[in-house]
Amino acid sequence: MKKPKAIDLFCGAGGVSQALKKYFEIVTAIEYDPIIAKTYELNHGSEHLIINDIKKVTKEDFIKKAGLKQNQLDLLVSTPPCQGFSRHSRKKALDSKDERNKLILETIRIADIFHPEFIFFENVDNIVNYKIFHTFLRKLANLNASGQKKNPSRPSYHINFKIISVNKYGVPQKRKRLILLAKKINNFPFVEGVIKIPKNKLPIVTSPLNLWPKEQLSPLLGVHLSKYNLNPISAGETDLFDPLHSCRNLSELNLERIRYTPHDGGSRNSWPEYLLLNCHKKGNVGFGDVYGRMNRYDYAPTITCGCISYTKGRFGHPTEDRAISLREAALIQTFPLDYKFTGELSDIPYKGSKDVMATQIGNAVPVKLAEIFIKEFYSRLTINKIDKKIFSIQNDEKCNFSLS
Repeated sequence: MKKPKAIDLFCGAGGVSQALKKYFEIVTAIEYDPIIAKTYELNHGSEHLIINDIKKVTKEDFIKKAGLKQNQLDLLVSTPPCQGFSRHSRKKALDSKDERNKLILETIRIADIFHPEFIFFENVDNIVNYKIFHTFLRKLANLNASGQKKNPSRPSYHINFKIISVNKYGVPQKRKRLILLAKKINNFPFVEGVIKIPKNKLPIVTSPLNLWPKEQLSPLLGVHLSKYNLNPISAGETDLFDPLHSCRNLSELNLERIRYTPHDGGSRNSWPEYLLLNCHKKGNVGFGDVYGRMNRYDYAPTITCGCISYTKGRFGHPTEDRAISLREAALIQTFPLDYKFTGELSDIPYKGSKDVMATQIGNAVPVKLAEIFIKEFYSRLTINKIDKKIFSIQNDEKCNFSLS
């Protein structure tokens, strides 16, 4: 049986594609940043990759690259930039004018081209509070109150979306995400899929799509990392056998600070006063996780773009006097141990800016999270194909019987 077809929008460093390629043929992936695209190429090749601003890629470009006609695409994956929806963003208004937020509507545009059977969409949990996401839901469903198509020329989708904790889906990390699954509606009216948005409340689907994988609780951080048997390294060092197992150097002051920080979850609360920043001496000021250590007996904090910086979060190693390495960050994001990253336009992996590589890792969809959901789509598609084949055989047998 041939693999079903998939398109990966906003593919980034390739976390979703790493999961996709086990079950699907990736016919198109798109990434606008050439350095990030280089990381993607190092792991997944370049034949199906478009390096461009998605808004500038025409319908004809997509059709030519994918080699598919309408209704031939099995799965559309969309993981658009989340920074404009983040709780850390200073633009918290529901109608934020952050231009990046409009990129979620590109999902609708590409769905209108191919009419995919299924859609997988991932973003930060805070997106549910934004009006543009509510618009996105209405456009994706494309149903009026009676369950008929609003726009007859566009596909309609039955949706299920939830805010989940990734540690319940195989990822050893405290990370909240919005996951949306959608299936094309083929028979109308379909009132189950109607989107309702009560005043001052979150949108709801009349009867959400019955498609969701079972939870798979992740092992705790220490158990997860112990499988890879990484060598100990000091601040500023790079492992001789793994160029990505490399961590930032620390100033003498920060080295003293981390030595005073208790192992496995310790924080700056244990420092002598002379090591405290002036802003922290006032109490209840600043983020409490800053300058903290991770805890082997718990899940890691959310891996962000600043994940290798001791000063940007609880990114201190649980026991070694350093921040976590790029490899450790990638493993916490459940990339495989041999996954390659680059911080420059080079075909040689692990070269260039550590900050650029950290940004790629922090922005990625965790591979294991994507795999659990993608496998669910694959199973549903496989069952559908088997059912159609059985139906076809039964019809042929009836025809043969009647002729005899």
